[in-house]
Amino acid sequence: MTEPAGSRWPLFFAIAGLLALALWLISPRFAIDAPSLVDDWSAVTRSPDQVAELVRLTNPEERRFRPSWIVWSYVQWHTFDAPGGLTGPNVWNALRVFVLICGLTLMTWLLLPRSRSRRLALLTAGLAVVPAFIVVAVPKFARDLAWFAPQEPLLVGSLALGGSGIALAAASLLDDAPVPRARTAALALGGALLWVFGVYHKEVALAAVPLVAAVLVAARGELARWSSLTERRRLALGALGAVVVLPLVHLAVGTARIAARGERLYERDVQEGVGIVDGLRLLYEWAPEALPLPARQLVVATVALVLIAAVVRRRVDILAIGALASGALAMVYAAQSGVVASRYYIPFLACVAVALSLSLARLPSVFQAAGLLLVFFAFVPMTETRAEVERWSDETQKHAEIVRLVTDLESSGCTVAVGGLDAETAVALPALVSLGNESGTRPCDPGSRYLVLPPSPDSREPLWNACARGALHPLAVGELLGVYECTRLVGGPVRDPEAGLLSPGELIERHRLRV
Repeated sequence: MTEPAGSRWPLFFAIAGLLALALWLISPRFAIDAPSLVDDWSAVTRSPDQVAELVRLTNPEERRFRPSWIVWSYVQWHTFDAPGGLTGPNVWNALRVFVLICGLTLMTWLLLPRSRSRRLALLTAGLAVVPAFIVVAVPKFARDLAWFAPQEPLLVGSLALGGSGIALAAASLLDDAPVPRARTAALALGGALLWVFGVYHKEVALAAVPLVAAVLVAARGELARWSSLTERRRLALGALGAVVVLPLVHLAVGTARIAARGERLYERDVQEGVGIVDGLRLLYEWAPEALPLPARQLVVATVALVLIAAVVRRRVDILAIGALASGALAMVYAAQSGVVASRYYIPFLACVAVALSLSLARLPSVFQAAGLLLVFFAFVPMTETRAEVERWSDETQKHAEIVRLVTDLESSGCTVAVGGLDAETAVALPALVSLGNESGTRPCDPGSRYLVLPPSPDSREPLWNACARGALHPLAVGELLGVYECTRLVGGPVRDPEAGLLSPGELIERHRLRV
């Protein structure tokens, strides 16, 4: 694989334009002013201890192997004004979006055939930006880009951008021309750091293996020059190869050890592939929720186009096949979780979109232009994409306000009890309250207790039963939890599932918020 010839300015403008579009789509999240109850709280409170364990060369998580993500979480939430403010985390998130867009676009550009004219350079830039454009345009993916927690955007971007840097450095070493040392060293070092960072982000990074293998097969002509290279160049190429392969091997070994210990990767058994078939079925059934109709049609059209191109050209496009295989393998890894989330589809759709661009590039230029227009208008206008981010941002900010209210009540000395919340919210709430700096500005009514309950509490919740009928008043309610003021308790005992019959006061004290 060699660097495409032709003007690079269209590529730069395409990346800049798509980055501006992506930042506009996720801009509603800038109104959020506190860590969320979903995942953010964990990154804030746990990453310092986890980084300390990494420094001691131990894996902080028994069931996962993702050291890069732990480091990223620490940097995002413990630099600049974080965790008290979100300017720093938002800047880091903008960098994450840039790495995703730049990485996918540059990688696709390098995989495309060389352009031989300025007009073809415009088409090449358009085809190169297609994968990143599709990822940004999908409504649920845009929400995942606005949300700090999903690992897949930075994983895909780091692998793609790092691999591109390594490929450009390798191409320079394989070229007969003198090696531009500063440029090649910068590409090799930057690419190596990003590649290693991406590999250690999450176990699904192993899905990159088929595409890497396809690139090596496609580049076998250039690699045949190995014997004619100087010893210094061969050593440099060998070092680059080791940077690519060794982290993948280490990740595979670490993941295998988790399974061999009988632990559960992604919270499910992985020995002998238990749960993978059911997981794939679940991902297939949930695809209409995660992917809009144009994205699902694009998957089908890409597979058909790759097959048709192979038949017409009587030659398999090994790069397109490698991209599809990596996408499929990413879904196999995601299937091990036994749950569904829109972010699990990001590596898959990104790889499919790369295959689409590569297949379109094999067609006459008029068909390439038509394909670009079809992809563009399939996702434009992006009103639903931005609306998805707005809905998520509004709800996340609502939860931030609820946490601030609970923090204020707690710091004022009010009686605050918690019950009936889901497992993560029950742990996240006291963790975030402990970080708060409210000064107790909300006075407590002497006869009131404040209950943090699910958004729709009922008689199955002991704390709900502890409050007299008509005396429970909502103060703030979100999708995950609500704060209610109980102005009067019932007169008799209330049954607690674990402690049995208790007086209302004893029940509330048993469930009191502790930070």
